[in-house]
Amino acid sequence: MKIIKTAAIILVLYSQSFAQLGGLPGAFTRMGFNARGISMGNAMTSVTTGDLSGLYNPALSSFQDDHLINLSYSFLSLDRSLNFVSYTKNFKLPNQTEGGAGITFAWINAGVGKIDGRDIDGFSIGELSTSDNAFLFAPAIRVSPQVALGVGFKLYYSKLYEGVSSTSFGFDLGGVYKASEKLNFGISVKDINSKQEWNTTDLYGQYGNQTKEKFPLLYTLGVSYRLPNNFGIVSIDYETSNRKSNIIRVGTEISPIKDINFRAGVDRLNYSADDILGGARAMFGIGYQKTFKSYVVGIDYSFVIEPYTHNPFQTLTAVFKLK
Repeated sequence: MKIIKTAAIILVLYSQSFAQLGGLPGAFTRMGFNARGISMGNAMTSVTTGDLSGLYNPALSSFQDDHLINLSYSFLSLDRSLNFVSYTKNFKLPNQTEGGAGITFAWINAGVGKIDGRDIDGFSIGELSTSDNAFLFAPAIRVSPQVALGVGFKLYYSKLYEGVSSTSFGFDLGGVYKASEKLNFGISVKDINSKQEWNTTDLYGQYGNQTKEKFPLLYTLGVSYRLPNNFGIVSIDYETSNRKSNIIRVGTEISPIKDINFRAGVDRLNYSADDILGGARAMFGIGYQKTFKSYVVGIDYSFVIEPYTHNPFQTLTAVFKLK
C-alpha cells in the first residue's frame, strides 16, 4: 500500500502556513489574481478603473471598457506554482451610454511539485505533485449608472494523488455602488457552497475514508477613492468569514508618468490574531502599457514579501486589450 510521506502537503500549499485561513480548502484562491491586484494588496473589491477582474468581485466586469485579456505567471518558493488566465469585457445595452453588462471568464491553476513520495516501508516511489484548478464564469449587470450587481459561478477541480481528486461547484455574489465620480463602495460574498470531497477507499481499501471540507465563506466590504487629477487611486478592503477571521487590505496605484503605474499595498492585517502583523504581507509593483490604434499591450509586475520564507512571491502579467 502506497502512502505519501511528506510533511503537511496540503498545509503548506500556497498558504503562509500560520495564517488563520491558510490551511483551509481553497487557499490558492486567496493569494490574488493578477500582478495589478496583488501589488495593491488585493484591495480590489470596489476598484472600477483600470484593468479589472470579476475574480475580486463579479460585479466589476461591467466597468471594463475594452476586451481585456490577462495571462499571469508566478514565481514561488517551496516548489509551488500559481498561474492565471482571464478575459473581461462589458457590453453596452440599448439606450445606455455606459456599459450595461459585463462578463469575466477566468482560470486559476496552482500546485505543489517535487514531493518526495514513499511507500509504507519508506522506499521511494518517485516525485509526486498536487494540482488545484478554479474556473470562473461571472456575468454582471449595471442596474443603473451607479449600481452594478454580479454573480460568479465557480467550478473547482483538485487532484491530490493518483485516483484521489475532488470536483465541486460554488458561486460568488457581488455589488458595486458609485457614490460619486471619485468614491466607490463594493461588497462581495465568496465561495458559497464551495467544498472539497475526498474519497481514498480505492487507494487504501478498508483503511480509506470519505471526507468533506467546506471552503471558508468570505464577506468583503471595500472602499476606493480616485485621487485628484486622475493621479491614482487608494483602496481598502475589510474581510471577515464564518471562520471568525478579520482581515484588512490596503492598496494604492499612482500614475506620475504617462503609461506607467506604480503600486503598493499590504495584505492580511489580521485583527483576529494576537499579532496583527504576524501574517501580513507587503506588496509592490509596476505596470507599463502602450496604446496603439486598435489595441493596447502591457506588462505588470508584482513583488510580495512573504513572512515565512526568504524568497519573494513574484508575478508577471501580460496585458492585451482590444478596443
